[in-house]
Amino acid sequence: MTLPEPHRVSDAVLGPLVPATHPSAIGCIADTPGTTLTHIRADTPEGPVNRLEVHEAVRSADMAQITGPTLYAGPYLAHFGHMIAECIHRLWAAHAFPHLANVRIAFQASPQAPRPPWFDAVLDLCGIAPERVLLVEQPIAFQTLYIPAQGRALGGAVLLPGYVDLFPLTAIAPPPEPARRLYISRSHHIRSGTYLGETLIEHLLAEAGFTIVRPEEMPLRVLAGLLRTAEQIVFAEGSAIHNLELCGPVQARILVIGRRPGTKRRFGALLASLSRDVEIFSGARGAASLGWDALHDMPRLGTACSFLPIGKLVDMLSAFSGIALPQPDANTILDAVSRDLLRYLLDPRSGVDASDAELGRALRALRTDPAVEEVRSMLTR
Repeated sequence: MTLPEPHRVSDAVLGPLVPATHPSAIGCIADTPGTTLTHIRADTPEGPVNRLEVHEAVRSADMAQITGPTLYAGPYLAHFGHMIAECIHRLWAAHAFPHLANVRIAFQASPQAPRPPWFDAVLDLCGIAPERVLLVEQPIAFQTLYIPAQGRALGGAVLLPGYVDLFPLTAIAPPPEPARRLYISRSHHIRSGTYLGETLIEHLLAEAGFTIVRPEEMPLRVLAGLLRTAEQIVFAEGSAIHNLELCGPVQARILVIGRRPGTKRRFGALLASLSRDVEIFSGARGAASLGWDALHDMPRLGTACSFLPIGKLVDMLSAFSGIALPQPDANTILDAVSRDLLRYLLDPRSGVDASDAELGRALRALRTDPAVEEVRSMLTR
């Protein structure tokens, strides 16, 4: 496999990320003579398209200067899913080219961007020592900047032929206790979106021999080992799916339980590049949300708790796993859905991004949602 040589730019300036004019774009400050920076996204019907808005850097005499070579890594987004989905895909060059094996690595970041502990864990799985990484939060001049091609885009599109086979970028040891069947849970992330009744599905799958995995409760490297050795993986749709990008192709059959419309658009291409057998359970409808989307003046459905047909989901899980799961009755489903909805309502982090007025509007909309009304009427019979 022949990989493209990174562009070598002399006397470049990188600045921080800045607000973009397009809702799907990322803005930054930069001056890279002879080369135009890009950041490709492919999560919309247009397919892979450059979404980077580059604003001219103003050079000054007191600007910080970095000598020697630096590898450009692109934008830094302090969100776990987006970090893996679109911010690690230039790091391959540090492994592919010996002269870049130990150089400094620069990400463009928003001023005072947080650096959560999981970021260093992601770097480690990419074979990058965290101390090599510089987050650019103010304009800096670089003597020599190497700009690699982006290997993959948000939305899963592979931009370099053979890119998927470069992973894992560092060896991932098999876990001490491998598990054939995994359920990757979101039930402890209910405030940021899941499907109501997930606790019931967890119980049914655990009884059937699935290992219930909460990614936030284990080291990233251990999780990667579990994913690489599993035979069946069921995901509750969310950022945890992106852990597969660190693993490279896996042997497991995969089922994703969609919790909102558009699951195939978000994850279909990614999953198809990593597993030969992928299914998606769709039909979820986001309803219960305490967050507020100010742009569209409506509840924030991307982080909603969703209703889906639990009985049909159980049937699909049975067919996928080859295990005849017991079909819960209507009262059992109602109990699980209502308990999960109550957990969402009582979690102080639910709707934390809304003002008091917006929270009130979101709660009013939630109460009048037909699915919530049906749950309430059944509980008060």
